[in-house]
Amino acid sequence: MFIDIRRYKTDYSVLALGAAVYVFYVLKYQTESIYIIIATAVFATTYFAWGVWHHYHTRSLHSKVVLEYFLVAALAVVIVSTLLV
Repeated sequence: MFIDIRRYKTDYSVLALGAAVYVFYVLKYQTESIYIIIATAVFATTYFAWGVWHHYHTRSLHSKVVLEYFLVAALAVVIVSTLLV
């Protein structure tokens, strides 16, 4: 995995930047549940798109990979939404 990160520094930098923006947004609006849910949905969608793009870029894109990224993103939205409601 660390070899993959070193090889595709730009890809993982974009993901890390998106995650940092998400965390900053959640901390800034921690008292507004709806904003956190929306931010989580946006980040989950971005994470899914990033995963598909990254695996397409590395020529390792398969339907199982797409399904995995979709399920992880959906699970994150469900968990955050459940905890905030």
